[in-house]
Amino acid sequence: MSDLEITGASSTYPEISTSSKGLIKEFQNNIALSYRKWKRRYREIEHSRRYALGKTTWRSQTITPGQANQEAGKIIKSNIIHATLQNMLPLIYAKNPEIAVKPNQHIDPSGYDYRTADLFSETLELVLNSCLKKAELKRVAKQVLRSCMVSKIGILKITYQRDYIKDPLVSRQLHDAQESLAALIETIRQEDSVDQQDADALIQKQNMIVESLEQQVTVMRREGLNLGVVRPEDFRMDTSLDTLQDYKQAQWMANRTWMTPKEVMSRFQLDKKALEKFSTYRRNQNGIPQRLTKDSNLGEGEDVSIAIPVWEYWDKITQTVYTWAEGGDSYIKVPFHPQKMGDSWFPFFILGLNWIDGEEWPISDVDLLENLQDEYMTIRTQASKHRDLAAPFYVADSSRINYEDIETFSNATIGDIALINASGAGVNTVFQPASTPPFNPMIYDTSSVRSDIEWISGLGDAARGSVARSKTATEANILQEGLSNRTGEKVDLLEDWLKDVATFSAEILLQEMSAEMVAQEVGQNAFWPQLDKQTLYDRINVEIKAGSTEMPDKNQEQMRWVELMPIIMQNIDAIQAMRMQGIPDEFNPFINLVKETFKRFDERIDVVKFIPPLPQDVQEYVMQNEQMQAAMNPQAGGQPAAKPGGRARPEFVRQENSPTNRVNQRSRNEYRDPQDLS
Repeated sequence: MSDLEITGASSTYPEISTSSKGLIKEFQNNIALSYRKWKRRYREIEHSRRYALGKTTWRSQTITPGQANQEAGKIIKSNIIHATLQNMLPLIYAKNPEIAVKPNQHIDPSGYDYRTADLFSETLELVLNSCLKKAELKRVAKQVLRSCMVSKIGILKITYQRDYIKDPLVSRQLHDAQESLAALIETIRQEDSVDQQDADALIQKQNMIVESLEQQVTVMRREGLNLGVVRPEDFRMDTSLDTLQDYKQAQWMANRTWMTPKEVMSRFQLDKKALEKFSTYRRNQNGIPQRLTKDSNLGEGEDVSIAIPVWEYWDKITQTVYTWAEGGDSYIKVPFHPQKMGDSWFPFFILGLNWIDGEEWPISDVDLLENLQDEYMTIRTQASKHRDLAAPFYVADSSRINYEDIETFSNATIGDIALINASGAGVNTVFQPASTPPFNPMIYDTSSVRSDIEWISGLGDAARGSVARSKTATEANILQEGLSNRTGEKVDLLEDWLKDVATFSAEILLQEMSAEMVAQEVGQNAFWPQLDKQTLYDRINVEIKAGSTEMPDKNQEQMRWVELMPIIMQNIDAIQAMRMQGIPDEFNPFINLVKETFKRFDERIDVVKFIPPLPQDVQEYVMQNEQMQAAMNPQAGGQPAAKPGGRARPEFVRQENSPTNRVNQRSRNEYRDPQDLS
């Protein structure tokens, strides 16, 4: 048995007061209003999905119900839309983004606040990248992108999840202890001569054993970020917004989760009788839920096609999350108040790729391409019919030949001699080739349609893998630049969305992860001070390195590196010379030059790795200056200059090559012991 705990949720479920019925009715009215407003969008989504699956005939084809089965086999279905979307996806998202966490620029780089934020940023960056990778960000983000391409929008929900399981050994021990307790009580009840004080002591002792085992029976199997994709038709939102792009300004959001009766009973600790009020559905052959009547047999939950819709309503005004099952008039989970940190409160993040000014919803790539696919299928089908009409066949004089001779003539193969009775007439006068309409392939040329598809989708020949001849390097670069320009807007929208996802994930990790968990995740050198979480959050910025999700171009990266190498080599000596003069790195113009150069060439490159560490004697000089500043302002950044009874000054160490050790041991020689800043 496995139980899931979502952050903020309580494990107990109280008796529902009458007042909850009114709130649930209000929430349901809001949900119903949202559905009515966007009902047409949901129908368009279903239509687009059928197009992407190749299950739809084209709109220009008129087929009566009586002709459907007959004509369906004659339609040439070429699912160009699916192929185009599959080629488009890796151009937009080929790998996980590189998440960078940096101190806020408004913090004084010479103070303790900046040093604390810098160390904390490096730890958080490692933790964030690791946790999102474990949560399978790449797989989930691609699901969201596919949803955008087909269903107009993609929706991601982020929660912190704890997965508990029951230890089977402890469960058996608990069962035995409970039976022993029951037997003990029964024995004492039947024996009148038992001293009541001794009996109470025995019962209390056995109760303590049971309580101890109850605390041990449930163990945590896994905890961490949980990324889930919400289908657009299972999502509702405040209808007062002018566009879904403004979803962060919504007053409420709601999502529907389909669960089997067994899952509902297990997740929310309900008995079967409680399910009688809930609405139940069964998915038909097309996957569409259809409501069942109250007298439908639910069985014991084994039928996975039967589902109960469970609604989760996020009310921003009251900062409360409400949960109920459709058809019920009471909460099945205690309303809870998620902690707020930063600008986001809702755990939902909406992505759209093709926004139109003045429209509430974006359009999907299927919407853009379906008419072209219709035309392509029309041309291909007409060409097929024309080829059938142009197929060679013969005509014969029925008065001169019988059906046996016709069968002999028709069944003849290569090398055979067909003997027929032509009644003395020439064979050519009996069988003659029929006249067929000429077939001109140019009439059915689809190159213009395919060109339009490539233009609208932003995919050229090179991107579609259909280059028929080799091109020069210049031509290849021109094609690549043109392709990047066409897909650049979508990549930019994706990166902004990923930034919001990473920022919200960082907020959750700050709330849920302890210093011990962080150390287990990224190493013992992690810096996770026990400061106010909001204070720490205000000191850092979460960014997505531009272009980090795109498919890497090895040739281009090599050329860029060849250009950067001379710049690096020329400035290393100059940087060291300025350091020997005691000039801090923050004011070293050559370091700033290298950083700016890397920034302009490729933001994904970590410039810190290429700046050599300070010489030992310069380290001592810098340390003395820092000690003097700390002594003059011991409350800088809220941190003391030194702990009572501790070291006179922080211990500096040389930089290690390990990525995790770089958290506390960068080229600027940071503090080894985090307690020095706590």
